[in-house]
Amino acid sequence: MVAEIGFGTTGPVANEAPDLPAAMVVRGLDLQLQGQRILQGLDFDIPVRGITALIGPSGAGKSSLLRCLNGLYAQWTGTVRLAGCDIRRWPGGGEALRRRLGLIAQQPCVFPRSIRANVIFGLRGFNRRRRSAAVLETSLRKAALWEEVKDRLAAPAEQLSIGQRQRLCVARALAVQPGLLLLDEPTASLDARSRQLLEQSLVQLSATIPMLWVTHDLEQAARLAARVIFICDGRIIEQGGGAAFFASPQQLESREFLRWSVCDCD
Repeated sequence: MVAEIGFGTTGPVANEAPDLPAAMVVRGLDLQLQGQRILQGLDFDIPVRGITALIGPSGAGKSSLLRCLNGLYAQWTGTVRLAGCDIRRWPGGGEALRRRLGLIAQQPCVFPRSIRANVIFGLRGFNRRRRSAAVLETSLRKAALWEEVKDRLAAPAEQLSIGQRQRLCVARALAVQPGLLLLDEPTASLDARSRQLLEQSLVQLSATIPMLWVTHDLEQAARLAARVIFICDGRIIEQGGGAAFFASPQQLESREFLRWSVCDCD
């Protein structure tokens, strides 16, 4: 199947999922909005490290799922546990949960403040000032941005290029030591060079931080994902190791999706 549809699986990380404990466990997740059932009985685990790609056609419910997981949607039913804790009972409520679950959207959202202020925005408590310098540099380095901004940390974040802004958003999420990163097509609006830099930094981070990565770019998913979850019409059709999924999908819907996705790109 790989040779037939043109997906390679050689990339910067091995994209076959080993047996790992789960950072997040989702069971029976349903979502209804305005009387329409958007997500239907989703069951899946996200391992404690590596990239899990969430793929599927437009309107399948991928972004809606991310909004359920980080508390932006409250209408869902089911059970979601992060590090063993029910996210509906997360200490400190939704704001604390969203600091623990960093969400990186397709369009970078920077605050009308300095580069420095954007990165350390989420730090809380009496030791914020003492911690901020170390956290600032460490987070920017992990996001592959430090060398580009270290001499202008007081400059407005709006002066950065779109690719730099996206990496700044990653640094801001990393500053609060998230337990999991939710990525909603984070490279879709970037040029090739910025995309490469962001991919490289995220792949390195995935060795210690689990990621759920929504992407319409199946070549990207084949390169980077240790696991794949394929959803359609709000249902999980197939899930498993990335290499196995792209080499030999087991479900007819999966095979048809991969085939038609390649046709759409030609």
